[in-house]
Amino acid sequence: MSRRPHKKSSALALDQLRSEVGRGQIAPLYLFVGEERYQQERALQILYDTVDESLQMFNLTVLTIGADNGTGSKITAAMVIDSANQMPMMAARRIVVVRDFDRIKEDEQDVVFAYLNNPAPKTTLVFQAASPDKRRKLTAAIVKRSVVMAFDALDEGHATRWAENYLKELGCKIEPSALRLLIGLIGTGLTRLSNELEKLAAYANGGVIDNAAVQELVPRAREHASWELWDAIISRDRRRALKLMNRLLDDSDPLPILGSLASYYRKLLIGKELVERGASRDEIKQATNQWSDSFFTGLRRTPRADFVRGLRRIAEVDNAIKNSEATPRLQMEYLIVELTLPGSPQ
Repeated sequence: MSRRPHKKSSALALDQLRSEVGRGQIAPLYLFVGEERYQQERALQILYDTVDESLQMFNLTVLTIGADNGTGSKITAAMVIDSANQMPMMAARRIVVVRDFDRIKEDEQDVVFAYLNNPAPKTTLVFQAASPDKRRKLTAAIVKRSVVMAFDALDEGHATRWAENYLKELGCKIEPSALRLLIGLIGTGLTRLSNELEKLAAYANGGVIDNAAVQELVPRAREHASWELWDAIISRDRRRALKLMNRLLDDSDPLPILGSLASYYRKLLIGKELVERGASRDEIKQATNQWSDSFFTGLRRTPRADFVRGLRRIAEVDNAIKNSEATPRLQMEYLIVELTLPGSPQ
């Protein structure tokens, strides 16, 4: 009989998982969802620690659906299930992690359904996806059979409390205004936040981190990456735009990124209207607060209809993400591809 699934919020998930694993309550099936990969990785480490470190190389397997398996072919659902059905080697349990399971194709699902009904007794299989499509039968089946743990992106309040506790473990404190400044610069993604906090704690050497330390040591990475993304899109540099977008998604929720893009496209529309009226470059700069050469090149070369269409698509993707249609990352990738399609010069 399968264990009754239950969903835990990210604030409690790690402590509850640690407590359950400590009591020997390890489920055969888990589903980790949410944009906060740092917390997901910590949860996975709790499971990894149930296998002796010297034997982990034989009993821990991480597979990403659709990725290259090292032989030129792609990792499939069948490969994942074959791995899950293997017996552990000199250990009581085997851990198999399948990332981006929502990429499993329709014609591959039967092998997963069969496994869900009869999971290997000595394997823990962990499904991972940022935001799986809840309308798919496969997702519904995994949710029904698994222990579901949600690791959603933290808002500023939760990220602030998390940072304060993290610094306490490092034997350091931070001024409230400095912490607000830090989160404003880099966002609430815990991977980046933990890295910057460790750097600041080392700098403070047991003292208190202040605004000056944050301003000196923390680059405006999120702001800079956003500017680079805008530049790559208007330059139709799809490869660079996709790379920058994925970097931003690693540290931030997709909705603020979409908001930033929408703001940029509104400025493009304003700039285009001013160009059509014969406004000077200085007038356009003052109205849009944009001054890069790529911005003005984009205004000259891109039809106004492209900016209107781009703004509409950004709004559509925003709505789709809010309604859990496909995954946020996939929606964003499609958007970037559309926004960087070759334009027709005027």
